[in-house]
This record gives sequence, structure tokens and C-alpha cells, in this order.
Amino acid sequence: MITLPPRAALVALLVPAVAAGLAAPGTVNAHHSAAAYDNEHPQTVEGTVKEVNWTNPHVNFVIETDVKDGRLSGIWSLEASSPGVLTRSGWTKRSLKPGDHAVFVFGPLRDGKPGGLMHKATLPGGEVLTYSLTAPADE
Repeated sequence: MITLPPRAALVALLVPAVAAGLAAPGTVNAHHSAAAYDNEHPQTVEGTVKEVNWTNPHVNFVIETDVKDGRLSGIWSLEASSPGVLTRSGWTKRSLKPGDHAVFVFGPLRDGKPGGLMHKATLPGGEVLTYSLTAPADE
């Protein structure tokens, strides 16, 4: 038979552990590694949005490139940050939608597959869509 400690003892044990976890540096900004992406060598491709998956944990854009031959041709999957981060950066679900044409800058996947971490998208009219993982400073 297992005997559980009283509720007060559980609270006394759990509160410091939870507080320590919340106070640990880096836990808020990084819930997983970006090691799969080569963000030190960004690439650029022009193409048309085929699909948008505006869901947590990351918004994903499926792009058909304009390049018809070579390494950057075909269908690419570009991941962005979360819907919350994009919204705080000024995006809406309709900022980049299927049928939109844009120039995409991204950190490619290190394994060479057609995908990457999107850094920004520039629409034909010159509007630049980007995002920041840091909260805006109070003014």
C-alpha cells in the first residue's frame, strides 16, 4: 500500500520546483531546438503560396517555387513561429494566403530536404512580413 503525504507537504515540495522551472533562463523563448535549420546561410526563393496551416505550435506555409530546375525547384514547406508570435508581430491569418506570390527568405533544412525556417516574405507591392521572438519594449 502506498501512503501519500498530506496535501500541505505536497504543496511545499511542488511550489519550489515549479518556481525554479519557471525562473530558469531560456525556457520561455525556446521550447525546442532550431538545430535542424541552417540559419547562418539563408536562402531566397520566389513562389506562390499553395497552403497555409495557421495552427500551434508553428504556422506552416507550403510554397510552389517559380524555379523550374535546380535545387530550389518544387514544393517547399516553410515553418514560421507560432500564431501568437506572428499576431504580435502584426500578421493576421490573411497576411499571406493561398494564391499570394512572394519572395521568401529562410534558413534551409540541414538535411537538404525542401523546407526551412521562414525569416521573412516580401510581397509584390513591397510589403515585408517578418516576426520577432522578443516582446516589444514598453514605451
